[in-house]
Amino acid sequence: MNYNSLENIKENSTFYQFLEIEQDSHHEKVRFFENNKNSIKSMDFDFRIFVWCDYALSVFEIGRYQEFIKLSDELIPLVVEENIYEIRGISIYEALLFRKAASLFNIHQYEEAEYVFSELCKIEKEPVNKKAWKKAKYRILKSSVRFMEAISVLFFIATAVIIAVELLIVVTLYPDYSAMMEKIRIVTFGFGMLSILMTELYIKLKTHKDYKELMNKK
Repeated sequence: MNYNSLENIKENSTFYQFLEIEQDSHHEKVRFFENNKNSIKSMDFDFRIFVWCDYALSVFEIGRYQEFIKLSDELIPLVVEENIYEIRGISIYEALLFRKAASLFNIHQYEEAEYVFSELCKIEKEPVNKKAWKKAKYRILKSSVRFMEAISVLFFIATAVIIAVELLIVVTLYPDYSAMMEKIRIVTFGFGMLSILMTELYIKLKTHKDYKELMNKK
């Protein structure tokens, strides 16, 4: 966008006021946009889309994730249709897509977030995209194996009960059974830990396998 070639600078003065705001002053950008919506709507398209995209990124940065998702759904098709590649030196399509996925993740919509991150991984094999996809995938798989967590909790509860029985009854009344109770306690605790380790190993292997399949579809 060649700003200096525009003749109607006065009509787009709101744009230049917006540019004066510090890049990292996200709250100020959001306030400015929301206080000047009518002026922004009347600006030339190139100016309007610049401000709109920059505003959307700031909405994400201040944690208004639900609102950002709606904005991204409006902006993503628009930047594709109008061939808008960069805003402030940022690849705007990827930036909007990544933040949409991150917003979905932050509001616990993990399956939707995983899908958007997977599309990003296909577009650009960046470590940050891979890491984000794996994080979303981990949450999905973790929720699918809740029963394993329940099993491990049961083993830990059993261990706690055994310790209580051992201390309150066995040590005092049946000291000959102390060694046996200790072995049972170690076994139940071991099964609890094994359940946790097996769950984490399954998630890690499944995530690795699914990521390879995702890249093969690229």
